[in-house]
Amino acid sequence: MSPLRNSNQTLDRRYQSPANSGEVLAVPSMTDALVDARMNSQELNQPKLRIGSLGFSNLRIQARSEIISKAVEWTNRVTGQAVACAECSHHAALLFVTGHQPQLAHAGVWAKTFAAAGLAKSSQGLGLNIIVDNDTVGTQAIQVPTGTRENPQYQDVSFDSAQPQQPWEELKIQDRELFESFGERVDTAMAQWGINPLLNEMWSNAIEVSRQTDSMVECLAACRILQERSWGNSNLELPLSEICQTESFIEFLSHILLNSQLFHTSYNEIVSRYRRENGIRNDRHPVPDLQVEEDAFELPFWFWKANDVERGQVFVKQNGAEIQIICKNEVILESNEATLKDDLRELQKFGKLRTRALTTTLFSRLFLADLFIHGIGGAKYDEMTDLLINEFYGIAPPKFLVLSATLHLPIEDFSVTEQEVISLKSKLRDYEFNADRYLTGPEVDPLEVKKQKLIEQHWQAQTANLPKRERVQLRRTNRQRHFDLKRVNEELAALAKNDVEQLETQLELANAKLRANTILKNREFSAVIYPENEVHQLASQLMDQSLKDELENSSTLTT
Repeated sequence: MSPLRNSNQTLDRRYQSPANSGEVLAVPSMTDALVDARMNSQELNQPKLRIGSLGFSNLRIQARSEIISKAVEWTNRVTGQAVACAECSHHAALLFVTGHQPQLAHAGVWAKTFAAAGLAKSSQGLGLNIIVDNDTVGTQAIQVPTGTRENPQYQDVSFDSAQPQQPWEELKIQDRELFESFGERVDTAMAQWGINPLLNEMWSNAIEVSRQTDSMVECLAACRILQERSWGNSNLELPLSEICQTESFIEFLSHILLNSQLFHTSYNEIVSRYRRENGIRNDRHPVPDLQVEEDAFELPFWFWKANDVERGQVFVKQNGAEIQIICKNEVILESNEATLKDDLRELQKFGKLRTRALTTTLFSRLFLADLFIHGIGGAKYDEMTDLLINEFYGIAPPKFLVLSATLHLPIEDFSVTEQEVISLKSKLRDYEFNADRYLTGPEVDPLEVKKQKLIEQHWQAQTANLPKRERVQLRRTNRQRHFDLKRVNEELAALAKNDVEQLETQLELANAKLRANTILKNREFSAVIYPENEVHQLASQLMDQSLKDELENSSTLTT
């Protein structure tokens, strides 16, 4: 496995996944990220900053206290293990936050939690992973490679039966037999490659937790967290659904609701500017514009009721101090400025008012984290969050770390490159028109002489500067010369038939190898199908206590 690779550069403001197995992308470097965390903490805790009736620093203290306490309780309950956390009650400790959906993700996603743990360890701080359970479930399956090395295929292995699209928060185990046999079926699928998947070490924990709860989020989280604990990762964990019920989140939410039109306008202007600056024409990318329905303004939140798992858009209508929250054309809350926070608490008891991606990171970066750790996907559009922080809150946005990693399955790939395919295609095309460049022998020589003569005649018979009458007179001669040249090339190509067939075979084989490599070297496979040592080694690179000395000495980790 390659050493940790840090980068302080981006290409055209874009982040690129590491190409080689074992490499880690960190923008900025891990050293600079720790410096940024300390600077963010100082800037965000200034007493002059305010939100609503609270000082910024007071709301941060409240949010961190509430959420860390909840995270300790939730992590202990789900894992059945007590968290040994001396820093948990220490408000001044640096807090490194990341997050992702609960699915069994690829190594680049998992690397973020390892980085949070490593930075926390190096600074005597805390790591927190937010389980984003308000996103909808795509599939109850992971992909594994099957087939042969020469012709690999993707196969879905399900950990539960298919269910209607719904937020992860609502997902319950339906088919217990399918769930409990998941590890065995993945092991069988990977056996042909000689791989003992990490899932063999993990899935028994998921099964054990499933006997106390049918929550898919808790089962998947527990099996991942317990594996991380065995490697020395002591991060706290908390679902976003729990965060959205805290007093600090209610404060954050009520401030946006009471300034709904300003927030709505700022949001749409920023999205429009982002599209212009990045040449994006799709009006739903990277996020759709917020809508206006009559005099109600959409805000970037979701709402659904306990028995209705389809998420709905949230609109806010204000009339002086009066405020209405509307979802699916139904008024779900009528309130006013004086009672809004109390009413929101009541709303959260029978409904689920949750953030969307941008408001998730907005809350996390401003009121929770000293450093937020993004993956590549989130970082690409979090420039919009930066602008929103600047324009809506009037402060400089805190810096964040972009981190990802690449692991390839330990299956031998094919030694072939895109350039080889391009070269073969170019050579085949050259054979079509210039086979004489590659042929020798008595059959070729007279054809080559004839071709050269025709080419010379072509250049001698240029008609560009001739009068129209003379050009018309030469047209038949020129056309005949063109046909003669085409016939010579066809005769030469016929002589090169065997060579062309060999090249076509080489091209077909090279393309097949490239297609195979797209599967064999796919970095998007769930990390749980890799051998344990591969993932553990990646985790160690990012969590190892030796990182502390590297960071304190401000040395740069390079390849």
